This record gives sequence, structure tokens and C-alpha cells, in this order.
Amino acid sequence: MTLNSPLSSDRSRAQVRDELPKIAIVGRGFTGIVTAIALLKGITRPFHLVMFDPRPKIDVSEGLRHSATTLLNSRVRDLSVDPAVKEDFRLWLEGEDFWRQDPAAVDLDDAFVPGEVFSDYVYQRFSAALSGRTDVVVQMCPRGVTAVDKHPSGGISVFFGSEENLRFDAVFLATGFGLGERTDVTSAPRPVQNAIVAGGGVRAVNRALKLLTDGEATHVTLISSSRFLPQPHTRAAAGSRTPDGPLPATLLGAFRSLRAAANLAEVEGTGWQGIMNGFRLRAHDLWQGLSPEERSRFKRHLRPIYESHHRNRLPPEHHQRLHAAISEGAITVRKAKVERIATNGVLISTLTGFEVLPADLTIDCRFRSTDIDSPVLRSTILAGLARRDELDVGIVVDRSGRATGAQGFQGLFAMGPLGLGSLPDIDMVPVIVKQTCAAASSLDAWLDAVPEERATTQRSSTRSATG
Repeated sequence: MTLNSPLSSDRSRAQVRDELPKIAIVGRGFTGIVTAIALLKGITRPFHLVMFDPRPKIDVSEGLRHSATTLLNSRVRDLSVDPAVKEDFRLWLEGEDFWRQDPAAVDLDDAFVPGEVFSDYVYQRFSAALSGRTDVVVQMCPRGVTAVDKHPSGGISVFFGSEENLRFDAVFLATGFGLGERTDVTSAPRPVQNAIVAGGGVRAVNRALKLLTDGEATHVTLISSSRFLPQPHTRAAAGSRTPDGPLPATLLGAFRSLRAAANLAEVEGTGWQGIMNGFRLRAHDLWQGLSPEERSRFKRHLRPIYESHHRNRLPPEHHQRLHAAISEGAITVRKAKVERIATNGVLISTLTGFEVLPADLTIDCRFRSTDIDSPVLRSTILAGLARRDELDVGIVVDRSGRATGAQGFQGLFAMGPLGLGSLPDIDMVPVIVKQTCAAASSLDAWLDAVPEERATTQRSSTRSATG
């Protein structure tokens, strides 16, 4: 499907399209759509953009809100897709009738909104960016990408369907945590008496609360390997605070300093959240300075606690509902490792041995690492376009998402969570938005620097596959 095409009175539309720099985005979720917005705003020349995703209907907030109908766990102030206008989402909400009439939306910057509302905002901003670029061809290809490789004539080949491929000057992988298949929910008629939700993070809590709220289960068991549950956001934004003095350069020293600063903030009544927010601003520099052994230690021991207990937080209302459900016995929390999930329950291991927990319904909400062994990501590594990071949690990238292969950067970008091994917090909305803008600027300069023959090389004869 073609959404936009440049007009020409002298040459055919197809000829004009073939001479444009050709860019692919694999994935049309939040990261993919925001990348497209950044390219439409940041690439100064006409270009041809193809967006691949086999899903007929896409919810761009799916990877951000963790369940079907619930609040996002980020505030309105942090959800602008325009880094130059940080209040853009709030301004958009104020223009919507149902928000203007809502008396609870007085402090809109600090509000938490449903994912469906955020999806509408992102798509409207994409449409606005698209309508302002009549010199750009944008096509949606409803095909699943199977591999990415170097093209014999220069550039990158994207394979899809049965051996079909197209040549691109640059390719953006924007697939969230990869393209691996995963079954999250065992099938069962609803409602059920006893449900199990594997995981202890925001996603797991939201799914458990939704099961109870929607009447789909009368009791939910949360299985957490650490038994830590997400902490709440403050009612009003906490801002960022940094401890006095430089952050220690070792993992143990940094976390001791962080713990001491958070405890002091609690005593002073300012809250630990501001300390954690300040830590995020310094996390990249700390991560780059850690030894491979310390990074591996963080991945094995500290990451689940950091992710579920401190970094990802619940809206205050959800935190209250969680602990009310625990007090009432509607939710039980078990500390255990899930070894296997079956249709009628789960096998867990605890300090005392193995145990089988029967359940009518099981939902897997454990922390997802990037599926680095999915066919698409594996193909980029085999082609020398990208490298695994040393922890095997993603692809090695710089701040703009550029992947470096055997011969350096060759036109491949890995956006958002695909770069978590290199960039802490790259799964957070403001960080992804900033990265996409940096990527657009980097690509614009790179297209200037590549040889002229690369930009004008005839595209694959199978280009008609996208219409």
C-alpha cells in the first residue's frame, strides 16, 4: 500500500521512486512509527520509505503498557514524540474533548493515560509528518521479513515471502525485543478459579490486576524469582536528583552509593524515585566503564531486581490495587523460578526443591530479553552487518542506533530495545524518541557521504511486491 508519492510532470512515478534513496523500517510498533516520524522530519532530501510488518492491525502502545486495556506506566510529561516540544502530548490531550471535560485531568502533566489514547496520538503525529512530505514515497508492506543481508551491488537486501528481496540504502530494525515466536497465554475458558502469572514486573502485575478486574479469575498467583514487586511512581513527578560527588566506577560501589542516597532521600521525605531518575542520567557512562565480568554479574543477579523493583514503576492507583488484592487474598506472591509451563500449571523450583502448581490458566509475563537468535537478527550478524553485545542481550549500537559490523557501520540501524546491551534505558519512550532523531540526522549525513552510484543503483526487480 502506497501512502504518499512525489509528483512529476516529466517522468513516471515509478522512475522517480527508483532514483530516490531507499530506506526500510522492519516493524510498525511504537519504535517503528516513531522512527518513521523522525525520518520524515529529519531527512532533508526526498526518499522512498518501506515499512514492513505482517500484522494487519498494530497497537503502537502494546510494548509500552504491557496489557490489553490499562494505563501506561509513564506520565504524560514523558510521552511526547517530539523532543523539541516536550509538552506535545499534553497539548494534544488538551485538544481532545473527553480530556477537557475530565475534572481529574487538572494536573495533566502528571497523569497516567490508557494505551489506546497514546496510540491515537502517535498515529496522528505520524499522519501529520507524512502530509508535510509530498516529496517522500511511503509504502506499507504486509510481509514478514525473514532475513537481512548485504546486497551484491552495495546496500542491504531485505528478504521476505518466498525468496523475494528488495535492496535498500539503509535498514532500521525496529522490532522491539525481536521477532521470535512466543506463546504468552495457555488457552482456557474464562472465567477461571485459579490463574498463574509468571513474573514480578509491571507487565505481570498489570495482567494479574486485569484478570481480577475483568472477572476472568477469582485468584491469581504471581511467581517472582526475586519476590520483589514494582514500586509506585510518586503522585507528582519526582524530578531528578544526583548524590553528592562522583558515582563510583564499580558496580558494587555504584549501587552502595545509590542505596545510601535513596535511604537519605526517604528520611528527608523527598522519596527515592528522584534518586533513581538521576541515576538513569548517569547509567550510560557507568555501563561503558564496567568490566565484562561486572556487566555479566549485573545481568545474572541485579538486573531482574533493578528492572522490576526500581526502574519500571506502577501508577500509584495500580500500586494501591495490587497491595489491596494481596491483603484480601485475591493475589498470592510466590518466590520461585519457573522451570516449565504446561497447559494445566507450572513446574517451579524453590530453595526446598521442585513443586508443581496446578492452574486453570497460566500467563507468562517474565522479563523478555531481545531474541538475538531470531532468524532476522541472526542473519544480520552472519552477514557482518551487526555484532552481538558481550552479554547476548542485543546488538552493539551507538547512541543513534547505528549497528557496527565487521567493516563498521554499513547502513543498518537497530532501534530501541534491540540495543539494550549497549544503551541502558533504551526501552523508555523519551530515550527512544531522542535516539530516532539522532538516527535521522546521522543517516542524512551518511547519505551525503556514500558514493553517488549507491544512491542511484537500480533497485531489485522484485520491488513491485510492495505495490
